Amino acid sequence: MSVDKRMTLKEAVSKFILEGDTLYYGGFQIMVPMALTYEIIRQRKKHLNILSTSTDAGGLDLLVAAGCIDEMHLAWAMNWCARAPHAIQRAFQDGELKRHDISNFGATGALMAGYLGVPFFPVRGNIGTDVVKYNSADVRIIDDPFTGKPITVVRAWRADVALIHAQRADHLGNVVAWGTHGNGDQHGAMGSKRGVIVTAEEIVDPEMVRSDPDRTLIPYYKTLAVVPCPWGAHPSACRGFYGLDVRFAQYQGKYMKKKEIVPHFLNEWIYGVKDHKAYIQKYVNTFGQEALERLKPILGFKPQMEVDYGYHDPNIWEGVPPYTDMHIRG
Repeated sequence: MSVDKRMTLKEAVSKFILEGDTLYYGGFQIMVPMALTYEIIRQRKKHLNILSTSTDAGGLDLLVAAGCIDEMHLAWAMNWCARAPHAIQRAFQDGELKRHDISNFGATGALMAGYLGVPFFPVRGNIGTDVVKYNSADVRIIDDPFTGKPITVVRAWRADVALIHAQRADHLGNVVAWGTHGNGDQHGAMGSKRGVIVTAEEIVDPEMVRSDPDRTLIPYYKTLAVVPCPWGAHPSACRGFYGLDVRFAQYQGKYMKKKEIVPHFLNEWIYGVKDHKAYIQKYVNTFGQEALERLKPILGFKPQMEVDYGYHDPNIWEGVPPYTDMHIRG
């Protein structure tokens, strides 16, 4: 029986994300899992904890605005187009959100420790900063057992479930990504306890994935669900498919700026549409097909160096006698 992990956004979020879960939230300025973000809000998931290196396009800001997140551990979260993550700022200042800040490499090191299965990871650069003072949940100082000098370590991060967006996946769950596919997506996903939910621009044949193994970010056995989802990172970018939607990120950010108008955005763009396909259709109906076309990149920016992995047929050894010489025979 062939394994097929394809399912809808609704099915994937409903089946694999439980209230109170700790989630790895992928992306790094681009490739943010926005369609998954909208569906989590649409299903009104609560009391989630977030692990992330850094993310943009306001995805985490939306989750906080919708009341889905209790606690986040990360280097930074932003909506550069709106100049600030307004909902996160507001929730933190009002005591509604616990935030544990860590350095960029500290976050990466924490995910690497989770991936490697070790309890912590040494990170230079935090000694003398307030990171150690205010985030003892993630960062401690110990004596280096080899030199005796103090060094900061970060605890291993292991999420229950990882959320990522990629260019391609096959129905088995092999995930293919290229370009900037997240500062910690591979480690965050591979270190997750239950597995990964991936939204993908395209579903391709497994043979195509096997033909280019170096671009396989996540192997099938780690994947819980594959969601076919064109424009699944919108309004963030997806390398080779579309660029950052600056105007929509600004539009969304203006709603996040004032608490009293946040519900209007949530009702119109998330609760009021049944799925991501309907969200994109609403975008076209509101801003025009030309707005979507404007996001498509100029293609042809390909690697200059072609590679050929080759194939060595093991049958060439049939009938060939074992190599030997007089010393071995003796």
